Amino acid sequence: MRGAKRRPLGDIVVDDIVEEDPVHRGLSGPMIPGRRRAVLYACAVWGYTGVVPPPERRPIAGGRDEARLWRVDTLGGLEVLRARYVEFTFPPHTHEEFMIAVTEGGAALPTYRGGAHRVGPSDVLVLNPGEVHGGGPARGYIWQYRAFYPGAGLMRRAGREIADAARDVPQFTAEVVRDPHVAALLRRAHVALEEPRSALERGARLLQALACLIARHASDRPPARRIAPEHRAVERARQYLEALPAENVTLETLAREAGLSAFHLCRVFRQRFGLSPHAYQTIARVRLAKALLTRGLAISQAAAEAGFYDQPHLTRHFKRILGVTPGRFLTR
Repeated sequence: MRGAKRRPLGDIVVDDIVEEDPVHRGLSGPMIPGRRRAVLYACAVWGYTGVVPPPERRPIAGGRDEARLWRVDTLGGLEVLRARYVEFTFPPHTHEEFMIAVTEGGAALPTYRGGAHRVGPSDVLVLNPGEVHGGGPARGYIWQYRAFYPGAGLMRRAGREIADAARDVPQFTAEVVRDPHVAALLRRAHVALEEPRSALERGARLLQALACLIARHASDRPPARRIAPEHRAVERARQYLEALPAENVTLETLAREAGLSAFHLCRVFRQRFGLSPHAYQTIARVRLAKALLTRGLAISQAAAEAGFYDQPHLTRHFKRILGVTPGRFLTR
């Protein structure tokens, strides 16, 4: 069951959306006061916090090992992995990049930092570049997880975006990050990188997830930058999205157009318009598709010209925003 509430935080309004379930209820307790400012800066930008839906917790037998590793060009590029391991176990090895893994189901017993550490649903494993690690599913369990492998440059950038100042590469020392909100953001970003989503949404979700992880759990947490209205800057970004709704604009391009850092743009854009840039872009695309349908274009053609991947992609957002499907709109 999903619940939502809106709460003011100084000059920010935060919408908390929490998946209410017996597994995660009560896990998002009060934050440590010393972390509050940076945490809310990173996590309230898009106005969404949540938890990963409760995955299977009991031991699961049978099945086979499955994994997919691919590279995306979002925010300069990184590799991502989605895996479901039943028997496979990694030998001790290292990565040149960070490893950030969020467990979706089952349990694992990876070895690193001098010992074995059990991880379960919604747990996040963060390893710095060069850290030796290995292992696999815990006995009698599968291990289903999603992983990111961002380079040091991308992690430094995410930390710099929070404070708007030069930062060293963040480091992580916690054995396991148990933070349902960060897990939810990471999972949503990973899904966006796997499914057909706009470049703007992919960049925004990935940057948000990495920034929130750094703000809450890096050993040297960056101080938060205070919001300034930036009315002219966000208006330039809005006009760009209105003028070119079908363009697959990246977050970096939109930030350059506005003259702001990418993370700060997302923050002040939502403060000004009540929507993230990619949500605003989707609405602009639906409006364009509606106009094209009114002019007599077929639904599939309107979807393509408005920037949607295909007709089902348009139909989903058209119904969500306007309350009817494109087909029903045409037969009104």
